[in-house]
Amino acid sequence: MASETCTTESQGLFDTSVTLKAIEKKLQQALNTSAVFGANATTTQIARGQGFLSVMVRLKPDWQGNNTDELPTSFVVKIPSSISVLKMSKEINLDDMMKDYQTDAQFTADAHVNGIEKYLRVGHASEIAFYELVNQEQLKMKVPKCFYLQNYGPSGENGLLVMKDLCDIAATKPINEGLSIEAIKEVLENLAEVHAYSLQNDQWLHNDKLKATHSRFQKENGDNFNGLNISTMDKFKKEHPSLFDPLIDRLREEYLEEFDLGFLDTMHEELGLPPVLTHGDLWMNNMMWRKADGRKGTTDELVAIVDWQIVHPGCIGEDFVRLMCSSVDPAVRREHLTNFMEFYHASLKSKLGKEPPFTVEQIIYAYKRIFRYGLVMLIPNFLGFIQPEFGMMDSEDIDKSINTVLERVKCLIEDLYVYEDELGLNK
Repeated sequence: MASETCTTESQGLFDTSVTLKAIEKKLQQALNTSAVFGANATTTQIARGQGFLSVMVRLKPDWQGNNTDELPTSFVVKIPSSISVLKMSKEINLDDMMKDYQTDAQFTADAHVNGIEKYLRVGHASEIAFYELVNQEQLKMKVPKCFYLQNYGPSGENGLLVMKDLCDIAATKPINEGLSIEAIKEVLENLAEVHAYSLQNDQWLHNDKLKATHSRFQKENGDNFNGLNISTMDKFKKEHPSLFDPLIDRLREEYLEEFDLGFLDTMHEELGLPPVLTHGDLWMNNMMWRKADGRKGTTDELVAIVDWQIVHPGCIGEDFVRLMCSSVDPAVRREHLTNFMEFYHASLKSKLGKEPPFTVEQIIYAYKRIFRYGLVMLIPNFLGFIQPEFGMMDSEDIDKSINTVLERVKCLIEDLYVYEDELGLNK
């Protein structure tokens, strides 16, 4: 079988243990077909540099046999793996990049990869459980159609997801672009859908697979997690002093004093709010937008929210913080925060057919209360965002794009201090 990477039937795809032949058998079973992959079948790695917990492959099977015109001509195969983050760490020499900033906590790329490897089974099982829930409950969410779902097997079989290929019609936006007001509302409308289900049903709360919390990820990474966050703060301060020296010092001190992501697991209880099904990693690369006709870029029509590997019961403000911190320009976030929460609340009310069990004011309070945790978890990500090798920014003016992202980080830290002072949380 031909491949753009010269992968053979028995060779694992892109350094994983998953073979083309194995996928063929799974799809024959899922699609109830005897058709086989043809000699011109191709596999291409996609989203390279933009994902950390999986290898993403675009598969064009070149079906041969009966009734092939009824079969999809292309798929996206998601293989949970630490291979991607291992390769990225080596490409940017992550250990060398961080070695000058090893002060209060230590970090190594190998330990980081090992921590991710330990978390993969939890994250993959959670994502599969979510897609099964969407199908079973007929949720009207914009997520990819899944043709085949496979958990890790007892004999070492790798996990696997085979989904509808959206690459021809949709793409992610550059991280520096910032979502428009209408695009943000599209995302909030979809969150309202899954939150409405969460509030009207409690079966999902008893599904142990739907509990891939950030605290579990922190536990698997141990001190290395702290080392990465502290080292990144120090790197920002040293390399961009006009923006972060001394601005970032207070955040660093607060982190060293106490930063336990277990706080997020019970935040809804502390605030007296019901838990909702939380994406956990709602940022630019996990949202796909319809491509613009006849021109470069995308529209503000949301096609799919992807990567549900950290889905869990969470506080109502958690996904809002991740979304607003990672993917929204400061001016839009600051000016329209209340309007966004009012829009979400109205959408949720419409889907529930009654008043939600929390007010707009409670949502905003939860958002501000969680803000520190959402920001700190994104600090290392922002370091990755500004690496040109990862392809997350508009390539036409890299320097301008980097400055845009750095200014976003600066504004987030400034706003964190405002929120903490307002809520009396500063130490």
